[in-house]
Amino acid sequence: SVFAVGSAAAAGLGFGAAGHRIQVEANGAETASAGTTGEEFVTVDSTETIASYYLELTMGENNGWAIGYEIIPGSADVSDATHTRTDTETSVTGTETAVSNSRKFTADAEVEDFKVIYAEVPVGSLLYVRAGLSEITVNTKETASGNGGNYGNATLDGMQYGIGMKGLMGENFRWKVGYEINDFDQLKLTSSGNSVSGETNTLKANLDTSALKVGIGIQF
Repeated sequence: SVFAVGSAAAAGLGFGAAGHRIQVEANGAETASAGTTGEEFVTVDSTETIASYYLELTMGENNGWAIGYEIIPGSADVSDATHTRTDTETSVTGTETAVSNSRKFTADAEVEDFKVIYAEVPVGSLLYVRAGLSEITVNTKETASGNGGNYGNATLDGMQYGIGMKGLMGENFRWKVGYEINDFDQLKLTSSGNSVSGETNTLKANLDTSALKVGIGIQF
């Protein structure tokens, strides 16, 4: 994250860009309406390289204080692999006789449209701490065969915490190097379109991200 400075002790408006090496971690489980676990508890992770853009108001001596808005327009996979499960269907709403249909499900997930409103507080001449309110969209990217249930997508809120170093290059450019963690609310989804109309499945998962970032920006 990064922005530049006009004169010391003056307020300024800046913008910049940063590269992130981000790790996305998730764990969770699916539970059928009958109360049995449809899939074992799973932990997955993925590491991606992505870019972000910032708009920031700086103030104070050397513009060390900052309030800003950051967005990552791209997406990142939650898992390096696609997970597959095969279910045997024994009944279908509207069908009196027992059935034995085999249905294969595939599931993956990605996160996108990351946004954060943050504040940075200087600690000494180079160090700073950062806190913010973040938001991210989770796309389940599942494929259900036949008339199996499907989950939708969800938007999660979270808290961001970070620490880093920043400094000036000349009068108009600022560099930053930081480490940030995002702790999001629990993901809770309920399926729709199950083969038995009175039954639904539930999915609960925890999602967190951590990232190393380097950026540079300019201020007017």
